[in-house]
Amino acid sequence: MPGIFVTGTHSNVGKTTFVTSLVQALREKGIDAVAYKPVQCGATEEGTSPDADRYRDVYDPELGDVLCTYLFKPKVSPHLAASMEERLIEPERILRDYEFLEKMHDLVIVEGSGGLAVPLIDESYGIPELMNDLGLPGILVADAGVGTLNQTTMTAAYAKQKNIDLRGIVLNRYPDFPSIGIRHNPEMLERTTGLPVIGKVPETETPDPDLYRDIYSSFLEMLR
Repeated sequence: MPGIFVTGTHSNVGKTTFVTSLVQALREKGIDAVAYKPVQCGATEEGTSPDADRYRDVYDPELGDVLCTYLFKPKVSPHLAASMEERLIEPERILRDYEFLEKMHDLVIVEGSGGLAVPLIDESYGIPELMNDLGLPGILVADAGVGTLNQTTMTAAYAKQKNIDLRGIVLNRYPDFPSIGIRHNPEMLERTTGLPVIGKVPETETPDPDLYRDIYSSFLEMLR
């Protein structure tokens, strides 16, 4: 089973909660899924990756698993954080860590940093180039509310320009009582992006696999 790359329309759109909950749901179904964060900016005071710490909330990594390759203290774009710490992000190292996880597990779910257009090294190498180097299809996590038509459509168009194989959209923070505009967004997004909306997830900060069981079948179908 191939891996998949989870990216977003912007930072703090809920990628980590989505990845963590989906991994837990998959593991409960007997699929040995693992989450991987190649680059994390904004280390905790203890010097750990906040996103990898969330992954550990729902499963114990295997011995030798690399949940985060590059961890930086500054909470800025990866290319700037690396420069501030006088370090260099090497895509080859990320590829090696991914290939190790791929051999050890059934499925690797890779979580990007920020939105799709985030640079990792400079303007010529960012999240799209990493996705292509990894050879992974993508899921786009977007906000369900106001502004999502513009943000999501533009991100999907940018992905197409960069030859990214996006498979579907997950609308996060979908309210229990959506307005008429929010109810209309999924249908319009499918028309403007040409991508299926594979799930609508309520707002939550706590990983909850129950919220993702409806996405499970669509997710596996995308990977075929």
